[in-house]
Amino acid sequence: MIKLIIIDLDGTLLDENKEISNFNWKSLKKAMECGVAVTISTGRSYISAKDYIEHLGLEVPVSFQNGALILKQQLRQMNVLREVLLPADHAIEIVNRAREEGVPYIIFRDFFESPDMYMEFVPDSPYRSYYENNKFRIKTVKDPLQYIKSEGIPEIALEGPEDKIIKVVESLGINGNVSIIKNNKLGEHAFYEFFGPDVRKASSLNFLMKYFNVDSEEVAYIGDNFNDIDVMEKVGLPIAMANAPEEVKRYAKYITERDNHSHGVAEAVTKILEGEI
Repeated sequence: MIKLIIIDLDGTLLDENKEISNFNWKSLKKAMECGVAVTISTGRSYISAKDYIEHLGLEVPVSFQNGALILKQQLRQMNVLREVLLPADHAIEIVNRAREEGVPYIIFRDFFESPDMYMEFVPDSPYRSYYENNKFRIKTVKDPLQYIKSEGIPEIALEGPEDKIIKVVESLGINGNVSIIKNNKLGEHAFYEFFGPDVRKASSLNFLMKYFNVDSEEVAYIGDNFNDIDVMEKVGLPIAMANAPEEVKRYAKYITERDNHSHGVAEAVTKILEGEI
């Protein structure tokens, strides 16, 4: 029996307008009324996801930036439960290697301040809509390295031809203090994220299972992209959206008929509540 439903945001709960449809919202509300716990696990930062969390009325732990930050917001009081930083020396090395390969990079300087995304320039790439949606968070500066805090930062992201990003990864002399996550791929372009130690959605899953006092077989996870794979491998009911890449769908026990633009989350949640999956 499913006792906890964890849901990704972009490409899953959010539609093409980056909104939560009324159908999806009502299905999650019904699940909570039926005693099923619901939470979010997203690659988004708290800054870009907080409005959705407030809209859903979630007062339980929520995982941001692939588990680098887990917090619980209740009665407008925010409690940070997990916060993992990418060490400054590794962040500097990643940026220097990216520069050598000519790969655009983003320095995410802080979990809570805005602007938090520091760049030399905003590239014209297949991810132009991502930059447009986050323009309020972006600050272009001459040398983003100057904005890396001595105690570390939340993450570095690289975006560009995947073969060049792979060269950067292979050239790094880093160890377990860095977690590398392939978030997305559009054609030959990819979006990779570099975090501190043990940052991935599967790690946040362990935290959430302990909090909700459930085991993996009692968890359903709904996602759509590469950064969802590790957690889909762990839960009892992994669900992939119809719009997910084929590589992601291979890890699912159920694939929705509807995509994220047509309330695919509502479809999945309804079938869970009715015992159909």
